[in-house]
Amino acid sequence: MSIQRLPLLALLVLAAACSKPKPNPPPTGTTNLHGANVPVRSNMTAFTSEGEMKQYFDKLAEELKTNRNRVTAGGNASPPAPAAAEAAASTSADGDAKAESITNTQHAGVDEGGIVKTHGDHLVILRRGRLFTVKVAGDDLTPVASADAYGPDIDPMGTWYDEMLVAGDTAIVIGYSYQRGGTEIGLFDLDKQGGIKYRATYHLRSNDYYSSRNYASRVIGDKLIFYTPSYLSLGNRDPMASFPAVRRWHK
Repeated sequence: MSIQRLPLLALLVLAAACSKPKPNPPPTGTTNLHGANVPVRSNMTAFTSEGEMKQYFDKLAEELKTNRNRVTAGGNASPPAPAAAEAAASTSADGDAKAESITNTQHAGVDEGGIVKTHGDHLVILRRGRLFTVKVAGDDLTPVASADAYGPDIDPMGTWYDEMLVAGDTAIVIGYSYQRGGTEIGLFDLDKQGGIKYRATYHLRSNDYYSSRNYASRVIGDKLIFYTPSYLSLGNRDPMASFPAVRRWHK
């Protein structure tokens, strides 16, 4: 996916992987973000092909069907083999970890979403589906500009705009649209005078959100990263039809 006029921003979607025996012993340890050695417990390997993954889904669907039949017949159903999801990432932020931030940052160099951010001498505020900029000068706060937090041809009904990140001169508004389905990502240009200009909207296929258990967005260096689990509907002909996907919004 190419995001116009924003070469620093990339979209990374971590999709679930399924477990199977690993032929080689796992590494004895690795280093976490705090520099401490932690043991690695992993028996997962990637599927060698799309066909192998489809075979695995077919197997899970058959096991699910068998267990349902046992329940219908009054027998004791044993749960199907779980499909484990695990992703490990080691990241290094190229930017200045000591850069000014008003977000409650848990890790240096990792920016989290919020409803108030800074851009130069301005506060950028997300409230009730609108963006505002306020100039900070000494003890004074001066309103500068405001704009809808969505595109001019988008109906905001059924959409919740919950958080915002700022990367360079770009404000990223993140919400969830029940009307259109999936995560809505709005991009806005910010100028040094506090102006706001809408650029584009993208939609990311995802399940309902927003909680600490099932959704997170971060900016690390030049990448916008989402953690968004996707449920598999094994009764469908093609479970992969529900995998994460992204598209640019057109009316």
